[in-house]
Amino acid sequence: MLSSRIVWAGAAAVLWCATMLVVSLSQGLAPSKPPDNRPIAALASDLVSSDTCRSCHPGNYASWHASFHRTMTQVAKPANFAAPMDGLELSHDGVDYRVDRGGQGYRVRSRPSGAPAASFGPPKEIVLLTGSHHLQVCWTETGLGRTLGQFPFAYLIAEKKWVPMSHSFLVSPDIKQVYEKGSWNDGCITCHATQGRSRPEPNGYFDSQVAEFGISCEACHGGGREHIEANRNPLRRFALHLSGAGDPTIANPAKMDGPTSSLACGQCHSIQAFTNAADAAKFDREGSSFRPGMKQLDARTVTQPPRPGQPKEPAPREAHAFGDSFWPDGMIRVTGREYNGTMASPCFKGGKFSCLSCHQMHPEETDAGSLNDWKASRQMKPGLGESDDACLQCHQTMKTNLTAHTHHAAGSSGSHCYNCHMPHTTYGLLRALRSHEISSPTARETTEFGRPNACTLCHLDQPLAWTADKLAEWYGQKPPQLSADDRLYSAGAQGLLRGDAGLRSLIAWSMGWAPAQKASGLEWFYPYLIFSLNDPYAAVRFAAWKSLQTLPGFSGHAFDYTVNDARQKEAVDLGYRKWWFEVRSAKVSYRPQTLLRGDGMFRQDIFDRMLDQRDQRRMLLTE
Repeated sequence: MLSSRIVWAGAAAVLWCATMLVVSLSQGLAPSKPPDNRPIAALASDLVSSDTCRSCHPGNYASWHASFHRTMTQVAKPANFAAPMDGLELSHDGVDYRVDRGGQGYRVRSRPSGAPAASFGPPKEIVLLTGSHHLQVCWTETGLGRTLGQFPFAYLIAEKKWVPMSHSFLVSPDIKQVYEKGSWNDGCITCHATQGRSRPEPNGYFDSQVAEFGISCEACHGGGREHIEANRNPLRRFALHLSGAGDPTIANPAKMDGPTSSLACGQCHSIQAFTNAADAAKFDREGSSFRPGMKQLDARTVTQPPRPGQPKEPAPREAHAFGDSFWPDGMIRVTGREYNGTMASPCFKGGKFSCLSCHQMHPEETDAGSLNDWKASRQMKPGLGESDDACLQCHQTMKTNLTAHTHHAAGSSGSHCYNCHMPHTTYGLLRALRSHEISSPTARETTEFGRPNACTLCHLDQPLAWTADKLAEWYGQKPPQLSADDRLYSAGAQGLLRGDAGLRSLIAWSMGWAPAQKASGLEWFYPYLIFSLNDPYAAVRFAAWKSLQTLPGFSGHAFDYTVNDARQKEAVDLGYRKWWFEVRSAKVSYRPQTLLRGDGMFRQDIFDRMLDQRDQRRMLLTE
């Protein structure tokens, strides 16, 4: 009797398990309805998704999964937010915003500032996120299909601070909102996702699709469908392994010539123009037909402003891009467009140099600690981050006597290849970044094009005449015609007073750069950085604040760079008082070339004259 009961119990258990298996399988196989309030993931015909790569390439998958490329755009799940969101309350430009949990994520409501709580409008779901490294922005549903709107704030991750979007870019102070409804669908989708198709509709809405959110394996290696089908045959895999030959069914930028390899990065990291309206419309509808390994982009061209002797190229979509994103001689000055600089470099013309000469997309060590170090070093190859080996791997004849070329002490910042040939003349992400157009410093680049040269970005205290004399003495460069000011006064001080907003931001950032502080002496930085806390451009105020915090006596100095003009002036007054009465040393005698009197006060007549000569042109640096 007992055995009979056991049999029946076992049978029931088996039947229950079988039933649950069928239910589970049926639920797993049942197609889930895609969300209708945001762009969706839909694979193109030759793509298979990054998850498919994992089983055969676990190490490469691990490094990709840890990268900032993967998290360039994410679905707005609670775990993907960089900031605490529950109960978040912010105000900007006469509107109050409140964020609360709702459904599977977060929703935002708004009302006129100061209005009763009942005035909050209907909630809008935050559906996508962009960024996970320096800053993160949120995209919301609009009620217009898959068309996105924007939560008008960015979260600065290092500062743990929400700021209006217009304060997270270098934009003219009259611009209150950087992005419009549909901007992600029509612009960001191209490079902040893989195989994006904006798919505009006649009613002005978008029905946007991507292969994957973020930058996936197939963005760099091409579609994997043929590769997977071909390698189901173990004999083929074994033969390829024995031969050491590349696999023609998949692209590997590490095994390509320099220009072809770099274009895999340049499909996003460049300023581009569509060749004609028909190609642009097809691109918007179907996405890019470019695949890594191709020699040219599809429907687009990487565009540079005309340089002397070069034919005029198609202009990019952004009408302001040539005027703002490039220096007057054609060198790129905004981040995210490194391919423009790389392809203009002498090294690139040899056919071997590429992005992968210095950067490494898949490190050998894939434990968590190693991957964190790799991410923190800008995905550089081991040993190339802040060493000269990146350059000396090609320029080997300089290894034995580098100081004869640099005229600086061995191991000093002035004897470091990057500092002279890749100076911080590029702006983006609220900081200065190294130029990727490898060049040699000249005084002429400053006199004719307004670009700071490598020498005076380190020796901020020196006049341009000092640079011209050193370059003439060491390298035989003919000095250009110089103004009286350029013969007498600090190039750094002049840049902060006379320069456009982009240049002012670079100089303010450089005053917080340790090599410049050591070479220039930092005592004279205080009054300039404090004065710049009242700059009209938020980006300049941010750079000045961050650099001021690196100076003795101002570590952790509190300042909200997003406040209005009156509160900025209060912060300037407070900063001057703190410096003058608490930090300034009476033993320091300030040099006239810094436009300061011996006691540290501005030489007001010269200061006012240069400030009146400031380049006030309206700027927008799109990153």
